[in-house]
Order: sequence, then C-alpha cells, then structure tokens
Amino acid sequence: SVEQAGELPQQRPDPRRTSVIAGSRVDILDAMEDLEARKPDLIQALVLRDVSQLEYAEIAAQLNLPLGTVKSRIHEARKQVRQTLGESYT
Repeated sequence: SVEQAGELPQQRPDPRRTSVIAGSRVDILDAMEDLEARKPDLIQALVLRDVSQLEYAEIAAQLNLPLGTVKSRIHEARKQVRQTLGESYT
C-alpha cells in the first residue's frame, strides 16, 4: 500500500473552480438564511429534504404535517431560494 500511495499523482484543486464553488455555496447559504428569516416554516422542510436527504414521508412524520403540505413547502422554498439567487443559478 505504501508503493501505491507513492504512485498517486498530486492533485491540487483548480483555484478558479474552487472559488466559484465556494462562492456559490455562500450565495446558497445566504439565500437560505434569507428564507429562514422571512418564512421559517418553509426552511425546515427544505433542509430536511435537500440537505439531510430525507424522504418526503420521513419529513412529514418528523414535522407532523400532511405529505402534501411538506411537498408544497419544499416546492415553495426552492422557488423562493431560486428567486433570491437570480437567473445566474437556473
């Protein structure tokens, strides 16, 4: 395994790409914080689905909401975040 590790090429992240990715993440986090401040009921479902990757039924059970309400909140939250981010993220 030592020989194999020595054979691996040194890969360094491209700073141009890394900064774009990092900037995008900051923008998304800012948009989510904005949504949380304006509509906290929407952000819970969005985070559980898109960050924690729970199934809709699991989210409904955890939030004690009907499945349709969970789906509606996630849809509306995504729409709100997209609007905050602007057209450069679509």
